Amino acid sequence: MTELLLIWTLLPWLQAAAPPTCAPGTTAVLATAATVTSAGEFAAAASQLRAGLAADRGCRDLLTAAWAWAGWQAAQAAAARGGTDEALADVRAAIAVLGDSGAAASPSSYASAVLHAAAAAAQHERDEMQVWLEHARAVASRLALAGERPRWPMPIDLVDGELWSSVDDHELAEASYTRALAAGDSAAAWRGLARARDRRGNRAGACEAYRRARDIVASDYPEGLVALEARGYLLVCDR
Repeated sequence: MTELLLIWTLLPWLQAAAPPTCAPGTTAVLATAATVTSAGEFAAAASQLRAGLAADRGCRDLLTAAWAWAGWQAAQAAAARGGTDEALADVRAAIAVLGDSGAAASPSSYASAVLHAAAAAAQHERDEMQVWLEHARAVASRLALAGERPRWPMPIDLVDGELWSSVDDHELAEASYTRALAAGDSAAAWRGLARARDRRGNRAGACEAYRRARDIVASDYPEGLVALEARGYLLVCDR
């Protein structure tokens, strides 16, 4: 978070100076990070966006993407530390950069709502998490009607699945990942579905989902997190 916190101090300048469009090289960074996210390599996507922002601080879309992922990672780290107020400081910093989640629908207001939900999940505040998830979904729906589907830190159904999994509601997580797959095939959603099915005692279904995840990432990310996790689980399936 150090580089991003330095950038936060420049926020007023960034918001004033950031152009509505991004340079071709920056657009490529965003496209690659979206592909990597779909593959389930979340840490790699966050790292790519962080490096991109360090190199080009004038793209509003990149600013949103990098801070959305920084806040998401901070929320996961905070959950591991018990979700204390102190542990959530970096999540609040990211939300402050992204701006008011109640403002007009925008990719940054969507990301802000998602981070509010992630912070609530880190504290196991399920009701608050659900309220923020519903708000994020409403923002996503409004953006979709305008022809723009928000993708940072990830699409809404994948966010739903990840956060319901984090509070151990694997039935709702399974439903969320199923919706994510209906919207588009991705290794990230198949991996989430596999884990949810496993936690619900559906080993055959988990094996099927892990096979799908493995097949998607086999050529491009053969040694990535999803591939390694899938291969490990499938050792049991193939006995």
